[in-house]
Amino acid sequence: MSQPLKSELKTSVIENELLPRFQQEGTALYRLLQEAAYLARCSDNKTAALIRPRDYAIKYPYMQINRANFVSWLIFDLDHDNAMIWQDKGLPAPNLIVQNSQNGHAHLYYAIAPVCTSERARSKPIHYMKAIYAAFARELKADTEYHSGPVAKTPGHSWWRTSELHPHIYELSELADCVELASASPWAKSPNLDAVSHSRNCMLFEKLRYYAYSIVSRQKTEGSFLSFTRLLEAFAHNKNAFRSLGFAADLSLSDLRATVKSVARWTWDKYSGSSRCHRGVMALDQSLPLAEKQALAAERTHSARKQKTEGQIRAACRILQQQGKALLHEAIAQAAKLSRQTVAKYKHVLEEVKKPISVLALRPVNGVPAGVKYAVHQVSAPPGEVASFAGEPDLRSPDDGFTLLPLPEI
Repeated sequence: MSQPLKSELKTSVIENELLPRFQQEGTALYRLLQEAAYLARCSDNKTAALIRPRDYAIKYPYMQINRANFVSWLIFDLDHDNAMIWQDKGLPAPNLIVQNSQNGHAHLYYAIAPVCTSERARSKPIHYMKAIYAAFARELKADTEYHSGPVAKTPGHSWWRTSELHPHIYELSELADCVELASASPWAKSPNLDAVSHSRNCMLFEKLRYYAYSIVSRQKTEGSFLSFTRLLEAFAHNKNAFRSLGFAADLSLSDLRATVKSVARWTWDKYSGSSRCHRGVMALDQSLPLAEKQALAAERTHSARKQKTEGQIRAACRILQQQGKALLHEAIAQAAKLSRQTVAKYKHVLEEVKKPISVLALRPVNGVPAGVKYAVHQVSAPPGEVASFAGEPDLRSPDDGFTLLPLPEI
């Protein structure tokens, strides 16, 4: 028997041993089966055109893992052979690793507290989950367009090499603490395809440029222009399905290459990100641990937020003083558009505002060293008149140490 065939038989036996764990409570495979849709999509290819009860769906190599409008697993599609990249990046361990034994490509499964994604669901948890997914995908060098399926490699199937690491269910906050979430930026929004729906080239251009914006920074740090271009080419080929959208044909290969070349060169040379994003403004050493960089960034953010709040309270106090109103916490909070509890935390600002303004009149000191000039000698005034402020008479006297020099006639 040949060595490859022996390896396949050995893998098949190992994976078949995992099948009973789908029925064993407290395991990651048991949770996967329980959280899956009762009627799940499945098949022996990525189309997953069949619909079977989940107890039968797990017998197919490809299966729908998350229910419709409900995400219980974050699944990352690795198009490289380093299935342990999470360990290299210092990220938490996935619950399951399902790897293709031929090329090393894998799916990493992270069990999370379920997030509802239906039309009636709250938007903030969904955006939070998507931000975490994008950050993890960036660190894992995973496909950012995969978005956890809906179809994935079925854990435990004999086609794949499955590793079950632990049954822990992650809270989103646990995962968020391990990565740096990207701030909101224009390219995080979806392209407006309605305005260019008449043109295949324009639709591809819009999709491609937004994708290029999202990966160019990482490619400049970890890749090259060549790898950046190849990613854009793969994205363009995947999106070249205009026949299914009602067009007569897909774009030609020459059109794809021209669009990719244009977007790649412009984005690589000129794109610098959103002006509202301050990533890298602290110029931190890249060798610092992620936790330390996050702590320093959080400290800076807290300081900036504190200064902004202090400014709002001072401005509100000035408005109330001009209106002759008392500086009460409720009035200040309403004028500053802050909560009363927040205003109460800034007592030092209120005490500073309530202090009377003291004006110190500066007078020249006697016994001035020679060669010192006062500004009064340089104040221009009409000939024969003495400079005064706001029309007031000049009250200075020789005893003050001033010497009034006659101004030359013009």
